[in-house]
Amino acid sequence: MLARLRSTRDGILVSRETITDYSLRQGDLLRLRVLDRAGGVFNVVPFHVVGVVQEFPAAPRDSFMVTNLAYLEHAAHDGGANTILVKSAGDPVALGRRIASATHSSGTTVKDIEHQTAQTVSSITTVDLTGISHIEEAFAFALVALAMALFVAVSVGERRQELATMAALGASLRRVAAFLWSEAALVLVAGLALAALLGWLMAEMLVAMLQHVFDPPPDRLATPWGYFAALAGAATLGALVASVIAWHTVKRFPLGAILREE
Repeated sequence: MLARLRSTRDGILVSRETITDYSLRQGDLLRLRVLDRAGGVFNVVPFHVVGVVQEFPAAPRDSFMVTNLAYLEHAAHDGGANTILVKSAGDPVALGRRIASATHSSGTTVKDIEHQTAQTVSSITTVDLTGISHIEEAFAFALVALAMALFVAVSVGERRQELATMAALGASLRRVAAFLWSEAALVLVAGLALAALLGWLMAEMLVAMLQHVFDPPPDRLATPWGYFAALAGAATLGALVASVIAWHTVKRFPLGAILREE
């Protein structure tokens, strides 16, 4: 792609958002208004699309494009670059102050990464949702654990006569407990598999719907494996605790009274 840009004098790389919004393809003619520094007026300059470019943090907030510097300077009668990125191993705030002091007479504007990050975080469009996400995670852990516990409790309540009959016919409590545990394990595995499938489908659908909202759009799904493992652990723990409580409940079953129930 860069080779095509270098070999095409009026070539231009365009952001994917612009490509999608204007249905552009490689080789299409793109007419852009460029400020003529000499005359102070905007002139229409022709470019030809040679590819798609991925935006980076210092990119402008509107349509992002990359073209050959020599062609742009010739069209705009510009003297050179007007944005310079400086990388430092030291304190960026102190370095920004030194650069601002040294270039103040030239009318430059200097911004350091610390102040830019604080400005971005405090923006109305970039709200820090870390606290809310932690609350939702805790709620999800509690919900999945209680759901498995409720399933085991309801299963024991609905099958009191069945479990009492098994015990009256000579089945050991270990066999009765194994019946409960195996059923809970099957439901747990099936539930985790179904949740993973539905979650993946919903995530893919959400990303597809928001492709034109985020700039640039996400390349792939982010998978929080640690959170998923903790969620599965919470479900397993809830099922184990409920199964142990159910086992002790079965041990105290009044077999005679349960078997006489209609």
